Amino acid sequence: MPVEHLRIDNRLIHGQVVVTWVQAQSIDTLMVANDAIAGDDFQRAILLAVAPPSIKVLILTIEDGLAYVASPDHASDRIFILVNNPHDALRLFQGGLPLRTMNVGNMSFAAGAKRVSNTVFVTPVDVRNFVGLQEAGVELTCQMMPTDRSNDFMQMLTAAKLLPQPG
Repeated sequence: MPVEHLRIDNRLIHGQVVVTWVQAQSIDTLMVANDAIAGDDFQRAILLAVAPPSIKVLILTIEDGLAYVASPDHASDRIFILVNNPHDALRLFQGGLPLRTMNVGNMSFAAGAKRVSNTVFVTPVDVRNFVGLQEAGVELTCQMMPTDRSNDFMQMLTAAKLLPQPG
């Protein structure tokens, strides 16, 4: 499978991703998968402007991203997928992306969001999408940098009292 990593990070393409994650995983293709961004010329232009020239950058709809990953033409690519929310991650998985681990990197505060960590705030809708991913068998980690310890994101949601307490 050409997908090396999927990161949920509402900042999408930024220094932390292009400097540390891309290098740590020897990525040659950076894909932003989001229907709204793929259809917005202004947002596309901004993301392409901050992307490193040394790698291929794609900004695709969820459907087009799934088709790209499934194509035998890209079987040897090393793809890093960025989504800006857990709903898009769930849609990719439900659409056939066979990735069993996904990383939660950064989710900024939004109305109705609760704090999970210094860099992750989630809404009740986000929590439902994370639960959907977990129930489908996806392991969710929280790790800012590739050199940081990987934390179990669902345990973090439980500790933040955003999931029902066991027992």
